[in-house]
Amino acid sequence: MDWSLLFVIVPVVILFLYGIERFSEEVRHAAGERFWTLLQSATRTPLRGALAGAGVSAITQSSTATTVIAVGLVNAGAISFLGSIGLVIGANIGTTITAQLVAFKLTAFAPVFVVGGFLLSLIRGPYRVFGKPIFYFGLVFFCLNLISAEIAPLQGDPEIIALLSMAENVLVGIAIGFLISNIFQSSSVTAGLVVVMASSGLLTPTEAIPIILGANIGTTTTVLVVSLRMNAAAKRTAVAQFLFNLLGVVLILPFLTPFSALIETIGGTSAQQVANAHLIFNLSAALVFLAAIRPFGKLVMKIVPERDPEIVFVTRHLRTPLPEDVSAATSQIEGEIVHMLEVSEEIFEKSLEVGAGKTEACSRIKHLRDYVEYLNSQIIDAVVALSDREISVEDAARISILARVSDLAASMAGQTVGMAKKFQYMKEKKMPLSAESYADIQEIAAPCLENLDHLVAAFPVIPDEVDDKMRYNDEKLRQLLNWYYKTHVRKVSGKGSPADGMFSEVLFSVERIGAMIRELRKTSITMSAPVSASKIPDLIGLPDRDGAEG
Repeated sequence: MDWSLLFVIVPVVILFLYGIERFSEEVRHAAGERFWTLLQSATRTPLRGALAGAGVSAITQSSTATTVIAVGLVNAGAISFLGSIGLVIGANIGTTITAQLVAFKLTAFAPVFVVGGFLLSLIRGPYRVFGKPIFYFGLVFFCLNLISAEIAPLQGDPEIIALLSMAENVLVGIAIGFLISNIFQSSSVTAGLVVVMASSGLLTPTEAIPIILGANIGTTTTVLVVSLRMNAAAKRTAVAQFLFNLLGVVLILPFLTPFSALIETIGGTSAQQVANAHLIFNLSAALVFLAAIRPFGKLVMKIVPERDPEIVFVTRHLRTPLPEDVSAATSQIEGEIVHMLEVSEEIFEKSLEVGAGKTEACSRIKHLRDYVEYLNSQIIDAVVALSDREISVEDAARISILARVSDLAASMAGQTVGMAKKFQYMKEKKMPLSAESYADIQEIAAPCLENLDHLVAAFPVIPDEVDDKMRYNDEKLRQLLNWYYKTHVRKVSGKGSPADGMFSEVLFSVERIGAMIRELRKTSITMSAPVSASKIPDLIGLPDRDGAEG
């Protein structure tokens, strides 16, 4: 073995990998939040999502980067799992551009990009941010040129030929592609190297195609590992990418011989044939799965079941722009407040689960809390937009009270999260609640949950009979709190467990939650009473038109 050749190729391959990674990072840095905005807006239809996924992957030259971003967006609730499938499908298409550029020898311009990007990064101005992406783009293909030049003499080496001839076996070729893609963590890298080897005569297109197929499967490993610590929806996106790539390979295996014949018929050099095979395979697989996207999504959801509904940061009732009709716009705001109250009630229920020791609910509680904050911000934005219109005093008073209700609901959710954190702390400190104490907490929380049910069912109008029921629960809560505070004092003065020291803090949290629900009831009732225009700024707390705080 020529060790001197190995010492040249290995550093160049490492530099190639570094260039791919840095290029992807610098492009995302240059684009900033536009990447997220593009992917969020593009998932409205599967086709648009696929086009966006292909575009982003073509720019970053990494389907893994695109899919990791998609998984992150799903985990954050920015897009739904079903919306992410299009991105996953399109991501594989975008990465085929590397093989095409290598096949058509456009990498010869790599030094121009290296020098140009370096010079641009030195110049002060708005275009400086594009200097590094251009530099690393050139570096990637400059490395491929070096690899091509170094391995060209090996095309007649009998040992190398014997080694690579193993790829003639389809399954062996797929395994080789899978391993190489996992080692390099990029199917683009594998495809680029395979095209270079084909152009040097080390691989025939027939031998190269199975390696390309294996590389497609291998690129899913990173995303699967990344998703392990994420929610079920994000795991579904990762599994969708794996199944899409795996099933795509399985579907083409029976037709591999006619597929190879088709590639030969299209013609071109060996490198161009390999690049064309990479493109046509990924494009064909994308079209098949886009046509069957609904059953494919259902299959993934069965494989990765989800205990709780997926959280996607979108409004359920509010639409942008708001309707011109003030009543219709107000109705949308009221509907969204009801939605926020429903989410807040789920936070309360999940927090009680943490009290029972189910601390795995904490991640969902945090996600729900963020969702409540998002809904509150959307409601306040809608209120501000509506208050800028020429509306009556009665309408202005109503929407200002709605803003107050929205803020109260968000504060109540925050207080509930605080209670969950107390439960989590007790579990971490080995001070879990006893079964008796947890039953007491459930008894105290019951009037609060019942009042939340009443609010959700009746809002925005609180009838007298509902008001009476909620008042009764308020009094019941007061009596329970007094009783358990006294009981707790006796326990602490005696030989209580360490958990008794935290019990009073939990009681205080429930008391605060009950007080906020009571305030929500009172504030909601005021919407049916006339309010003068002078009271509007005090109710809503918004800045007036001159910028002063109302």
